[in-house]
Amino acid sequence: MNVEPWSTVGPGSSAAIVPGIQYLLRAHGHAVAVDGAYGPATAAAVSAFQTAQGVPSDGIVGPITWPRLVIAVHQGSTGDAVRAVQQFGLARSPGEDPLVIDGDFGPITKERVEFFQESWGLSLDGVAGRETWSFFSTFVPGERPWALVKQGSSQATNWRVLAAQHLLRAHGATIAADGAFGPLSGQAVQAFQQTLRAVEISTTLGQLDWPSLIITVKQGDGRAGSKGEAVRAVQTLLAGVTVDGDFGPQTDAAVRQFQQVFLPPADGIVGPETWHTLMLRLFD
Repeated sequence: MNVEPWSTVGPGSSAAIVPGIQYLLRAHGHAVAVDGAYGPATAAAVSAFQTAQGVPSDGIVGPITWPRLVIAVHQGSTGDAVRAVQQFGLARSPGEDPLVIDGDFGPITKERVEFFQESWGLSLDGVAGRETWSFFSTFVPGERPWALVKQGSSQATNWRVLAAQHLLRAHGATIAADGAFGPLSGQAVQAFQQTLRAVEISTTLGQLDWPSLIITVKQGDGRAGSKGEAVRAVQTLLAGVTVDGDFGPQTDAAVRQFQQVFLPPADGIVGPETWHTLMLRLFD
């Protein structure tokens, strides 16, 4: 769950993920129509697949079924498992044509998959496998995944690295905020996770970590505003802002401008909603 935010999809759904499920079922030999509607035929095919896999047969695709349903595809792959990926479109910017659903995993599909992976902090390998599909699965109303920050990444490959390091420092880690998420940063992640839970301990910041890692910051009202590592974390995510750890007028203006575009009305407070949105790849 922490690294792989699998959604749960069942009968009655018409979410963007449903055609992907239907293509995957077809790739496993189930003759379902790809109509985007999770109706009785799709539910029956899921139940049959679950029975064949030896897992509870409820007709619902959730965290137990997803990893079994996914078929990893890469450049050179063909067929319905490729169509399952292509049907998401994976446009890299507004106005870009979606992928052609032709079942041929060529260079263009690889580029789009890599862009998707980079956008979410995933392993950048161009392979649409289990990890990537766990994020595809969140194309469901109400799902709000957090991006990953993985050991081995850098600020150049994942723009959240410095923010993550500053936030870990705000929680007592003694790592350098140097933009290189190496072994020491990975150890700091593990130490932080161990303060939260006894399971899913790794060197990756994920779904279970961010809500506890972020710290609400804002400018003061006639008094000193927030200061310190959490403010530096915010400042690394805002273009043109000096990273000095002081939530002053410049930072306040940048936060309000960001909120006005993506989270109106603007209040200048960097709370959970603003933190989450700052971590996303957005187009204005």
